[in-house]
Amino acid sequence: MLEKLTPLQQRLAVSSVAIFISLLAIFMAPVPAFKPIFTLLIAGTIGMAMWELFQIFKAKGLEPASKAGIFFGVLYAVAVAVSTQYKAAEMLPKFILLISLLCCFLYYFSRGKSPLQNLSATVFSLAYLAVTLSCMIRIVYFFDDHAVQDGRWWLLYTLVVTKMTDTGGFFIGKRFGKEKLAPYISPKKTKEGALGGFLAAVVCSFVLMLLAKIIDYGAFQMTLWQSIWLGAGIGICALIGDLSESLLKRDGGIKDSNQVPGLGGMLDVVDSLVFSAPLVYIFLKVFMGP
Repeated sequence: MLEKLTPLQQRLAVSSVAIFISLLAIFMAPVPAFKPIFTLLIAGTIGMAMWELFQIFKAKGLEPASKAGIFFGVLYAVAVAVSTQYKAAEMLPKFILLISLLCCFLYYFSRGKSPLQNLSATVFSLAYLAVTLSCMIRIVYFFDDHAVQDGRWWLLYTLVVTKMTDTGGFFIGKRFGKEKLAPYISPKKTKEGALGGFLAAVVCSFVLMLLAKIIDYGAFQMTLWQSIWLGAGIGICALIGDLSESLLKRDGGIKDSNQVPGLGGMLDVVDSLVFSAPLVYIFLKVFMGP
């Protein structure tokens, strides 16, 4: 049925379903019985994105330790979730990273084929996807149950502003785009589209802050200037994240990382969050921490 729709209609249809599932998962995230499910949803997303990244590496002729990489990527996300719930497990994610690095080296001790390239690709996948996207878990559970603010709203803010960057860039670029932004990496992206996406992120961030103040909703608090420069930061990070994934696909000779109708693949969905999610988490640590 989706095949009969235009690419834009496919994107809107699939995006609508994804948005509904995402909103439901975020809303249910604090419920004790749902916490493992939310964690597994994020971990599963990371695992799928890593699998697609490994396909790009293989298309390039590399032989990364894909099974080990995906296993430790998922395990790292679970470790992050556990560390947010138990103070004693604060160092668990770092321990998992150490073990994953040791195991990757042990794997190539026996294989011995181009270990520098393949080991680098495996470790890069963990840093590029597992560590960064796990920040979504850190954001949701950043505040404890007795805090006024609610991490769910901060994750929702992150997703909305990030995706508004993509949406603004797409429509402005389609309507007004003339000058190519990075022809080798992504021929369809234009400077006008990039500027439109950046402005969309800033405006969206400001509007969300304003709405929170108007309705006096204490669970989401930020100042005027914070909304402007954080929105600008997300706009820049989202664009760089998008271009970074395009760079990897271009080098691997792959158009879409997978075949999800209207979207391409999981890696295409999360690419703009790779840098924006860590930015928001760092913001919370610096300005909203104890």
